[in-house]
Amino acid sequence: MKKNTQAIFDKNTVEFVTVAAEFCGFLERVSEQKRSQFVDTALKLLPLLYLKASLLPECERMEDFDPETFVTESDYEQLRREVAALMGNRDDYLEVFLDDMMYSDTPIHQTVSEGLADIYQSVKDFICVFRLGLEQTMNDSLVICREQFAEFWGQRLVNLMRALHEVKYSRHAADDEEDDCGFEDEGVTEDELYEGLDMGEE
Repeated sequence: MKKNTQAIFDKNTVEFVTVAAEFCGFLERVSEQKRSQFVDTALKLLPLLYLKASLLPECERMEDFDPETFVTESDYEQLRREVAALMGNRDDYLEVFLDDMMYSDTPIHQTVSEGLADIYQSVKDFICVFRLGLEQTMNDSLVICREQFAEFWGQRLVNLMRALHEVKYSRHAADDEEDDCGFEDEGVTEDELYEGLDMGEE
């Protein structure tokens, strides 16, 4: 059967690209946000990103080499540091859903900042390839993104949701010195977040 690039024009792919671009932009503006705003918006964007990634259409590789990557080690580290600075003492959490747990009797130390940077790296590389507009490369980037979602960052995302939920809703949240009751969310509106949220056709 002849391979084609139809998957890159699929409705679910287009919607994932939109949400992924919003997610990356949100993280790139981390230094402009307060912790309460950041956590609140992340708890809205992350499940939407997961949903849209889970609906990506299947496709096959067309090239023998991987598409170009764009997120450098310096980019990754800068984002991780900025998120860590914003989260402060709420950056750390304990995780049990990791492969390394088979060798450990206790939860493993993780950070929100590293988890978000990991997701950002994969998603940003995907977005940058799509912006180039080369169909075969876009197709292969979609294949890689689906694989990385299934094998790595999808699980990382849901782990982060638990940690961020604890930050927002724990009994200590009201005492968080970063929490600003008078703050108005200037990020993504609810209408923008949930636009086109229908499940699509199988």
